Amino acid sequence: MQWLFLSSLLPFIHSLNEIDEDYRGCANDTEIMDHILHETKLTYNRHRLPSIPVELRIEMWVQEVTSLSELTQDFEIDLYVNEYWTDPGLEYRNLNPCQLNISFDSTMLQDIWTPNTCFINSKKAQIHSSPFTNVFLMVFPNGSIWSNWRIKGTGPCKLDLSKFPMDNVNCSLTLESYNYNRMEVLMVWNDVALIQFKDIELPDFTMYNYSTTSNKQYYAAGYWDELTVTFYFRRRYGWYLLQGFIPTYMTTFISWIPFYLGPRAIPARTMIGVNALLAMTFQFGNIMRNLPRVSYIKAIDVWVLGGIGFVFASLAELAVVGFLMKDEGRPSTLSHSSTRKWNLKKMSSNSRTSNHHCENKLTVVQKSERVDQCARFMFPVIYSLYNFLYWGVYMRSALENAQM
Repeated sequence: MQWLFLSSLLPFIHSLNEIDEDYRGCANDTEIMDHILHETKLTYNRHRLPSIPVELRIEMWVQEVTSLSELTQDFEIDLYVNEYWTDPGLEYRNLNPCQLNISFDSTMLQDIWTPNTCFINSKKAQIHSSPFTNVFLMVFPNGSIWSNWRIKGTGPCKLDLSKFPMDNVNCSLTLESYNYNRMEVLMVWNDVALIQFKDIELPDFTMYNYSTTSNKQYYAAGYWDELTVTFYFRRRYGWYLLQGFIPTYMTTFISWIPFYLGPRAIPARTMIGVNALLAMTFQFGNIMRNLPRVSYIKAIDVWVLGGIGFVFASLAELAVVGFLMKDEGRPSTLSHSSTRKWNLKKMSSNSRTSNHHCENKLTVVQKSERVDQCARFMFPVIYSLYNFLYWGVYMRSALENAQM
Protein backbone atom coordinates (compact mmCIF):
# COMPACT_ATOMS: atom_id res chain seq x y z
CA MET A 1 0.00 0.00 0.00
CA GLN A 2 2.79 2.39 0.89
CA TRP A 3 4.54 1.66 -2.41
CA LEU A 4 1.34 2.39 -4.35
CA PHE A 5 0.92 5.74 -2.57
CA LEU A 6 4.50 6.80 -3.37
CA SER A 7 4.14 5.78 -6.99
CA SER A 8 1.04 7.96 -7.33
CA LEU A 9 2.99 11.01 -6.11
CA LEU A 10 5.88 10.58 -8.56
CA PRO A 11 4.28 12.55 -11.43
CA PHE A 12 3.46 15.45 -9.10
CA ILE A 13 7.00 15.50 -7.69
CA HIS A 14 8.44 15.42 -11.22
CA SER A 15 6.30 18.43 -12.26
CA LEU A 16 7.47 20.38 -9.21
CA ASN A 17 11.08 19.71 -10.16
CA GLU A 18 10.43 21.05 -13.67
CA ILE A 19 8.81 24.22 -12.28
CA ASP A 20 11.74 24.70 -9.92
CA GLU A 21 14.19 24.33 -12.79
CA ASP A 22 12.25 26.88 -14.85
CA TYR A 23 12.16 29.28 -11.91
CA ARG A 24 15.88 28.96 -11.36
CA GLY A 25 16.39 29.84 -15.02
CA CYS A 26 14.27 33.03 -14.96
CA ALA A 27 15.47 36.55 -14.13
CA ASN A 28 14.35 37.98 -10.80
CA ASP A 29 13.33 41.58 -10.14
CA THR A 30 16.82 42.65 -9.10
CA GLU A 31 18.34 41.48 -12.36
CA ILE A 32 15.67 43.16 -14.39
CA MET A 33 16.08 46.44 -12.48
CA ASP A 34 19.81 46.33 -13.05
CA HIS A 35 19.17 45.76 -16.74
CA ILE A 36 16.71 48.66 -17.05
CA LEU A 37 18.50 51.13 -14.79
CA HIS A 38 22.08 50.47 -15.86
CA GLU A 39 22.49 48.45 -19.05
CA THR A 40 19.56 49.97 -20.93
CA LYS A 41 20.46 53.44 -19.76
CA LEU A 42 23.69 53.34 -21.78
CA THR A 43 21.78 53.21 -25.07
CA TYR A 44 18.40 54.69 -24.03
CA ASN A 45 17.57 58.28 -24.99
CA ARG A 46 14.69 59.70 -22.94
CA HIS A 47 14.29 62.61 -25.38
CA ARG A 48 13.60 60.34 -28.36
CA LEU A 49 10.10 59.18 -29.17
CA PRO A 50 9.65 55.42 -28.68
CA SER A 51 7.70 55.32 -31.96
CA ILE A 52 6.05 57.73 -34.36
CA PRO A 53 3.37 58.32 -33.38
CA VAL A 54 3.14 57.00 -29.82
CA GLU A 55 -0.35 55.72 -29.06
CA LEU A 56 -1.29 56.95 -25.60
CA ARG A 57 -4.40 55.54 -23.96
CA ILE A 58 -5.98 57.45 -21.07
CA GLU A 59 -8.21 56.15 -18.30
CA MET A 60 -9.51 58.03 -15.25
CA TRP A 61 -10.72 56.82 -11.87
CA VAL A 62 -12.86 59.30 -9.94
CA GLN A 63 -12.28 59.02 -6.21
CA GLU A 64 -14.14 62.03 -4.81
CA VAL A 65 -15.53 65.46 -5.65
CA THR A 66 -14.84 67.54 -2.55
CA SER A 67 -16.50 70.86 -3.38
CA LEU A 68 -18.36 72.89 -6.00
CA SER A 69 -18.56 76.67 -5.69
CA GLU A 70 -20.94 79.00 -7.50
CA LEU A 71 -19.00 82.12 -6.49
CA THR A 72 -15.67 80.99 -7.99
CA GLN A 73 -17.38 78.78 -10.61
CA ASP A 74 -15.10 75.79 -10.12
CA PHE A 75 -14.97 72.36 -8.48
CA GLU A 76 -12.35 70.28 -6.69
CA ILE A 77 -11.86 66.62 -7.57
CA ASP A 78 -9.59 63.77 -6.47
CA LEU A 79 -8.90 61.32 -9.27
CA TYR A 80 -6.41 58.82 -10.64
CA VAL A 81 -5.04 59.41 -14.16
CA ASN A 82 -3.83 56.24 -15.91
CA GLU A 83 -1.60 56.38 -18.98
CA TYR A 84 -0.74 53.39 -21.17
CA TRP A 85 1.87 53.39 -23.92
CA THR A 86 4.61 51.12 -25.30
CA ASP A 87 8.34 51.85 -25.23
CA PRO A 88 10.38 49.16 -27.08
CA GLY A 89 13.55 50.49 -25.45
CA LEU A 90 12.38 49.15 -22.07
CA GLU A 91 11.54 45.66 -23.31
CA TYR A 92 13.06 42.85 -21.21
CA ARG A 93 11.21 39.68 -22.15
CA ASN A 94 14.44 38.25 -23.58
CA LEU A 95 15.62 37.96 -19.96
CA ASN A 96 12.92 35.36 -19.20
CA PRO A 97 11.51 37.32 -16.25
CA CYS A 98 10.05 35.47 -13.28
CA GLN A 99 7.32 38.11 -12.81
CA LEU A 100 4.95 39.41 -15.46
CA ASN A 101 5.65 43.04 -14.51
CA ILE A 102 7.90 45.20 -12.38
CA SER A 103 6.98 48.37 -10.46
CA PHE A 104 8.89 51.62 -9.90
CA ASP A 105 8.33 54.83 -7.97
CA SER A 106 8.17 58.39 -9.30
CA THR A 107 11.96 58.77 -9.63
CA MET A 108 11.95 56.35 -12.57
CA LEU A 109 9.93 58.84 -14.63
CA GLN A 110 12.93 61.16 -14.73
CA ASP A 111 14.94 58.57 -16.67
CA ILE A 112 12.45 57.45 -19.33
CA TRP A 113 10.39 59.13 -22.02
CA THR A 114 6.98 60.37 -20.85
CA PRO A 115 4.13 62.01 -22.83
CA ASN A 116 3.99 65.03 -20.47
CA THR A 117 0.22 65.21 -20.23
CA CYS A 118 -1.50 67.96 -18.27
CA PHE A 119 -4.91 69.50 -17.59
CA ILE A 120 -4.87 72.56 -19.81
CA ASN A 121 -8.06 74.12 -18.39
CA SER A 122 -7.43 73.48 -14.70
CA LYS A 123 -7.07 76.34 -12.26
CA LYS A 124 -4.84 74.23 -10.05
CA ALA A 125 -3.57 70.63 -10.02
CA GLN A 126 -1.15 68.86 -7.74
CA ILE A 127 -0.02 65.29 -7.10
CA HIS A 128 -0.96 63.91 -3.71
CA SER A 129 1.91 63.41 -1.27
CA SER A 130 0.49 61.39 1.61
CA PRO A 131 3.08 60.65 2.83
CA PHE A 132 5.07 60.16 -0.38
CA THR A 133 4.47 61.21 -3.98
CA ASN A 134 1.49 59.20 -5.24
CA VAL A 135 2.90 58.14 -8.61
CA PHE A 136 2.93 54.54 -9.77
CA LEU A 137 4.88 53.12 -12.74
CA MET A 138 4.71 49.55 -14.00
CA VAL A 139 6.80 48.12 -16.86
CA PHE A 140 5.82 44.91 -18.65
CA PRO A 141 8.19 42.51 -20.46
CA ASN A 142 7.08 43.64 -23.92
CA GLY A 143 7.86 47.30 -23.10
CA SER A 144 4.28 48.30 -22.28
CA ILE A 145 4.12 50.98 -19.57
CA TRP A 146 1.36 51.79 -17.13
CA SER A 147 1.67 55.14 -15.35
CA ASN A 148 -0.74 56.16 -12.59
CA TRP A 149 -1.03 59.58 -10.96
CA ARG A 150 -3.23 60.45 -7.98
CA ILE A 151 -4.16 64.11 -8.49
CA LYS A 152 -6.18 66.77 -6.73
CA GLY A 153 -7.38 69.24 -9.32
CA THR A 154 -9.54 72.35 -9.55
CA GLY A 155 -11.44 72.75 -12.80
CA PRO A 156 -13.90 75.25 -14.26
CA CYS A 157 -17.68 74.90 -14.15
CA LYS A 158 -20.32 76.28 -16.48
CA LEU A 159 -23.24 77.80 -14.60
CA ASP A 160 -26.60 78.93 -15.92
CA LEU A 161 -28.50 80.35 -12.94
CA SER A 162 -31.61 81.33 -14.89
CA LYS A 163 -33.42 78.33 -13.33
CA PHE A 164 -31.79 78.59 -9.89
CA PRO A 165 -32.36 76.70 -7.60
CA MET A 166 -33.77 74.10 -10.04
CA ASP A 167 -30.64 74.27 -12.21
CA ASN A 168 -27.80 71.98 -13.32
CA VAL A 169 -24.04 72.62 -13.37
CA ASN A 170 -21.48 71.19 -15.83
CA CYS A 171 -17.81 70.91 -14.85
CA SER A 172 -15.03 69.68 -17.13
CA LEU A 173 -11.35 68.79 -17.28
CA THR A 174 -9.35 68.62 -20.51
CA LEU A 175 -6.21 66.49 -20.81
CA GLU A 176 -3.55 67.21 -23.41
CA SER A 177 0.08 66.44 -24.11
CA TYR A 178 1.92 69.66 -23.41
CA ASN A 179 4.96 68.93 -25.59
CA TYR A 180 3.82 66.69 -28.45
CA ASN A 181 1.24 67.24 -31.16
CA ARG A 182 -0.87 64.43 -32.60
CA MET A 183 1.75 63.60 -35.23
CA GLU A 184 4.01 62.54 -32.36
CA VAL A 185 1.58 61.43 -29.63
CA LEU A 186 -1.85 60.12 -30.54
CA MET A 187 -4.09 60.39 -27.47
CA VAL A 188 -7.22 58.24 -27.22
CA TRP A 189 -9.56 57.17 -24.45
CA ASN A 190 -9.17 53.64 -23.15
CA ASP A 191 -11.95 51.12 -23.75
CA VAL A 192 -13.24 51.96 -20.26
CA ALA A 193 -12.58 55.69 -20.19
CA LEU A 194 -13.76 56.50 -16.66
CA ILE A 195 -14.49 54.54 -13.50
CA GLN A 196 -16.44 56.08 -10.64
CA PHE A 197 -15.52 54.58 -7.28
CA LYS A 198 -18.76 55.66 -5.56
CA ASP A 199 -21.82 57.87 -5.95
CA ILE A 200 -20.87 61.54 -5.63
CA GLU A 201 -23.05 63.45 -3.15
CA LEU A 202 -22.35 67.03 -2.05
CA PRO A 203 -24.40 69.17 0.36
CA ASP A 204 -25.81 71.21 -2.55
CA PHE A 205 -25.27 68.93 -5.56
CA THR A 206 -25.54 65.37 -6.82
CA MET A 207 -23.44 64.11 -9.72
CA TYR A 208 -25.87 62.23 -11.95
CA ASN A 209 -23.86 61.63 -15.13
CA TYR A 210 -20.57 62.15 -16.96
CA SER A 211 -19.34 62.06 -20.56
CA THR A 212 -16.01 61.79 -22.37
CA THR A 213 -15.14 63.43 -25.67
CA SER A 214 -12.06 63.85 -27.84
CA ASN A 215 -11.26 66.53 -30.37
CA LYS A 216 -8.36 68.14 -32.23
CA GLN A 217 -7.18 71.62 -31.32
CA TYR A 218 -5.10 73.65 -33.73
CA TYR A 219 -2.06 75.59 -32.52
CA ALA A 220 0.80 77.25 -34.40
CA ALA A 221 2.85 74.02 -34.20
CA GLY A 222 0.08 71.75 -35.47
CA TYR A 223 -2.91 69.85 -34.13
CA TRP A 224 -3.07 68.54 -30.56
CA ASP A 225 -5.37 65.83 -29.24
CA GLU A 226 -7.59 66.95 -26.38
CA LEU A 227 -9.51 64.52 -24.19
CA THR A 228 -12.31 66.10 -22.17
CA VAL A 229 -14.34 64.61 -19.35
CA THR A 230 -17.49 66.48 -18.31
CA PHE A 231 -19.29 65.93 -15.01
CA TYR A 232 -22.98 66.79 -14.70
CA PHE A 233 -24.33 67.96 -11.34
CA ARG A 234 -27.94 68.52 -10.28
CA ARG A 235 -28.65 71.01 -7.52
CA ARG A 236 -30.35 69.73 -4.40
CA TYR A 237 -32.93 72.45 -3.72
CA GLY A 238 -34.30 71.15 -0.40
CA TRP A 239 -32.36 73.78 1.56
CA TYR A 240 -33.80 76.56 -0.58
CA LEU A 241 -37.33 75.27 -0.03
CA LEU A 242 -36.83 75.41 3.74
CA GLN A 243 -34.88 78.69 3.87
CA GLY A 244 -36.33 80.58 0.93
CA PHE A 245 -39.66 79.42 -0.44
CA ILE A 246 -41.51 78.39 2.75
CA PRO A 247 -40.55 81.59 4.69
CA THR A 248 -41.71 83.59 1.67
CA TYR A 249 -45.06 81.79 1.83
CA MET A 250 -45.36 82.60 5.53
CA THR A 251 -44.46 86.25 5.06
CA THR A 252 -46.97 86.64 2.24
CA PHE A 253 -49.73 85.03 4.31
CA ILE A 254 -48.90 87.31 7.27
CA SER A 255 -49.34 90.35 5.01
CA TRP A 256 -52.97 89.28 4.49
CA ILE A 257 -53.83 89.40 8.23
CA PRO A 258 -54.64 93.16 8.10
CA PHE A 259 -57.58 92.40 5.80
CA TYR A 260 -59.35 90.91 8.84
CA LEU A 261 -58.51 93.62 11.42
CA GLY A 262 -61.09 96.12 10.24
CA PRO A 263 -60.74 99.56 8.63
CA ARG A 264 -60.19 101.41 11.95
CA ALA A 265 -56.97 99.46 12.90
CA ILE A 266 -54.75 101.52 10.60
CA PRO A 267 -51.65 101.64 12.88
CA ALA A 268 -51.62 97.87 13.49
CA ARG A 269 -52.19 97.12 9.82
CA THR A 270 -49.36 99.46 8.82
CA MET A 271 -46.95 97.81 11.23
CA ILE A 272 -47.74 94.30 9.96
CA GLY A 273 -47.39 95.29 6.30
CA VAL A 274 -44.10 97.13 6.72
CA ASN A 275 -42.60 94.32 8.82
CA ALA A 276 -43.63 91.77 6.20
CA LEU A 277 -41.95 93.82 3.48
CA LEU A 278 -38.73 94.14 5.50
CA ALA A 279 -38.71 90.41 6.28
CA MET A 280 -39.10 89.55 2.59
CA THR A 281 -36.23 91.85 1.64
CA PHE A 282 -33.98 90.32 4.30
CA GLN A 283 -34.74 86.77 3.09
CA PHE A 284 -33.93 87.77 -0.48
CA GLY A 285 -30.59 89.28 0.51
CA ASN A 286 -29.67 86.25 2.62
CA ILE A 287 -29.96 83.96 -0.42
CA MET A 288 -28.39 86.31 -2.96
CA ARG A 289 -25.17 86.95 -1.03
CA ASN A 290 -24.02 83.36 -1.67
CA LEU A 291 -24.47 83.62 -5.44
CA PRO A 292 -22.38 85.29 -8.16
CA ARG A 293 -23.58 88.61 -9.53
CA VAL A 294 -25.19 87.86 -12.86
CA SER A 295 -27.02 90.25 -15.16
CA TYR A 296 -29.98 88.00 -15.96
CA ILE A 297 -33.06 87.09 -13.93
CA LYS A 298 -33.01 83.87 -11.91
CA ALA A 299 -35.96 81.73 -10.89
CA ILE A 300 -35.45 82.71 -7.25
CA ASP A 301 -35.59 86.39 -8.31
CA VAL A 302 -38.98 85.87 -9.92
CA TRP A 303 -40.26 84.13 -6.80
CA VAL A 304 -39.03 86.63 -4.21
CA LEU A 305 -39.88 89.70 -6.28
CA GLY A 306 -43.34 88.24 -6.82
CA GLY A 307 -43.74 87.84 -3.07
CA ILE A 308 -42.54 91.40 -2.50
CA GLY A 309 -45.08 92.53 -5.08
CA PHE A 310 -47.94 90.86 -3.20
CA VAL A 311 -46.79 92.38 0.12
CA PHE A 312 -46.57 95.80 -1.54
CA ALA A 313 -50.06 95.28 -3.00
CA SER A 314 -51.41 94.63 0.52
CA LEU A 315 -49.88 97.96 1.59
CA ALA A 316 -51.50 99.63 -1.41
CA GLU A 317 -54.86 98.17 -0.31
CA LEU A 318 -54.21 99.62 3.13
CA ALA A 319 -53.61 103.02 1.54
CA VAL A 320 -57.00 102.81 -0.21
CA VAL A 321 -58.73 101.95 3.06
CA GLY A 322 -56.92 104.78 4.85
CA PHE A 323 -57.96 107.24 2.15
CA LEU A 324 -61.61 106.23 2.52
CA MET A 325 -61.42 106.48 6.32
CA LYS A 326 -59.51 109.78 6.52
CA ASP A 327 -62.60 111.94 7.44
CA GLU A 328 -64.21 109.34 9.71
CA GLY A 329 -64.39 110.67 13.33
CA ARG A 330 -62.53 113.92 12.55
CA PRO A 331 -63.75 116.95 14.63
CA SER A 332 -64.99 120.11 12.84
CA THR A 333 -62.50 122.95 12.24
CA LEU A 334 -65.05 125.81 11.99
CA SER A 335 -64.60 129.13 13.87
CA HIS A 336 -66.25 129.84 17.24
CA SER A 337 -69.07 131.95 15.80
CA SER A 338 -69.64 129.53 13.01
CA THR A 339 -69.66 126.71 15.51
CA ARG A 340 -72.37 128.48 17.59
CA LYS A 341 -74.47 129.09 14.52
CA TRP A 342 -73.94 125.48 13.48
CA ASN A 343 -75.04 124.31 16.96
CA LEU A 344 -78.21 126.44 16.83
CA LYS A 345 -78.91 125.09 13.40
CA LYS A 346 -78.29 121.59 14.61
CA MET A 347 -80.66 122.02 17.57
CA SER A 348 -83.34 123.29 15.28
CA SER A 349 -82.82 120.57 12.76
CA ASN A 350 -85.26 117.74 12.70
CA SER A 351 -84.55 114.07 13.25
CA ARG A 352 -84.44 113.38 9.50
CA THR A 353 -81.26 115.47 9.07
CA SER A 354 -79.58 113.65 11.95
CA ASN A 355 -80.40 110.27 10.47
CA HIS A 356 -78.98 111.32 7.09
CA HIS A 357 -75.62 112.27 8.70
CA CYS A 358 -75.35 108.89 10.42
CA GLU A 359 -76.08 107.12 7.14
CA ASN A 360 -73.20 108.97 5.43
CA LYS A 361 -70.84 107.96 8.25
CA LEU A 362 -71.85 104.35 8.01
CA THR A 363 -71.38 104.42 4.26
CA VAL A 364 -67.65 105.29 4.60
CA VAL A 365 -67.03 102.37 6.95
CA GLN A 366 -69.00 100.02 4.76
CA LYS A 367 -67.01 101.02 1.69
CA SER A 368 -63.75 100.31 3.54
CA GLU A 369 -65.01 96.95 4.74
CA ARG A 370 -66.10 96.10 1.22
CA VAL A 371 -62.54 96.81 -0.02
CA ASP A 372 -61.19 94.45 2.67
CA GLN A 373 -63.67 91.76 1.69
CA CYS A 374 -62.59 91.99 -1.95
CA ALA A 375 -58.94 91.76 -0.88
CA ARG A 376 -59.65 88.66 1.23
CA PHE A 377 -60.90 86.90 -1.89
CA MET A 378 -58.75 88.35 -4.67
CA PHE A 379 -55.31 88.08 -3.03
CA PRO A 380 -55.44 84.28 -2.38
CA VAL A 381 -56.91 83.61 -5.82
CA ILE A 382 -54.29 85.65 -7.71
CA TYR A 383 -51.48 84.24 -5.54
CA SER A 384 -52.67 80.68 -6.28
CA LEU A 385 -52.64 81.41 -10.01
CA TYR A 386 -49.15 82.88 -9.67
CA ASN A 387 -47.95 79.72 -7.88
CA PHE A 388 -49.51 77.46 -10.49
CA LEU A 389 -47.77 79.36 -13.30
CA TYR A 390 -44.41 79.59 -11.50
CA TRP A 391 -44.10 75.96 -10.46
CA GLY A 392 -45.51 74.76 -13.77
CA VAL A 393 -42.79 76.54 -15.74
CA TYR A 394 -39.75 75.87 -13.56
CA MET A 395 -40.56 72.41 -12.21
CA ARG A 396 -41.19 71.13 -15.72
CA SER A 397 -37.61 71.93 -16.68
CA ALA A 398 -36.36 70.37 -13.43
CA LEU A 399 -38.25 67.15 -14.17
CA GLU A 400 -36.88 67.08 -17.70
CA ASN A 401 -33.33 67.34 -16.35
CA ALA A 402 -34.02 64.60 -13.79
CA GLN A 403 -34.89 62.20 -16.60
CA MET A 404 -31.54 62.70 -18.34
